[in-house]
Amino acid sequence: MLFLNEIRECIFLKDIPETPVAGIRIGSYKKGDRAELPNWIIEQLIKLKYAEVAPEAAYESLRRLQNLSREEEKKPHVLQTFHPFLYTAMNRKILRLQSDMTSTDPREYEAVEDLLKIPPSLIETRLSKILRVAKSNAYTEKKQQMALHERWLCEELIELFSSWRQNMSE
Repeated sequence: MLFLNEIRECIFLKDIPETPVAGIRIGSYKKGDRAELPNWIIEQLIKLKYAEVAPEAAYESLRRLQNLSREEEKKPHVLQTFHPFLYTAMNRKILRLQSDMTSTDPREYEAVEDLLKIPPSLIETRLSKILRVAKSNAYTEKKQQMALHERWLCEELIELFSSWRQNMSE
């Protein structure tokens, strides 16, 4: 829900008259106009091919994800800063691209395949870093560098490690 209500900038690909969307009136916009809207509206506009996320706000773009993944692998002991909604945005983008496989452009199929390769390696690389953070009690300093899913996992691990340490010392 937090991700869907996050405000991001989008760019309109077509003219759109003033339009009601779930009781909210948006528009009118001309091709090339920019607007800050919640992700749930942007997703609908993307589906209808009326807009795209502004490049500077597209933290789940293929290129950015590839760069993040490379940097994570290059620096095994450094926890990069991830956008709090990175995993949610990435998963929603994958689902959107998979459900819209109507294009005959082979580059789009390749982009989906490339995007599908990123999460498993990125997750494994981050997991070892999150384990180290939880084990070392460095969570308060590193928390802002983690996506929300990672924060939840780290908090659960800290609790588990704490209980285990306590049980072992009794």
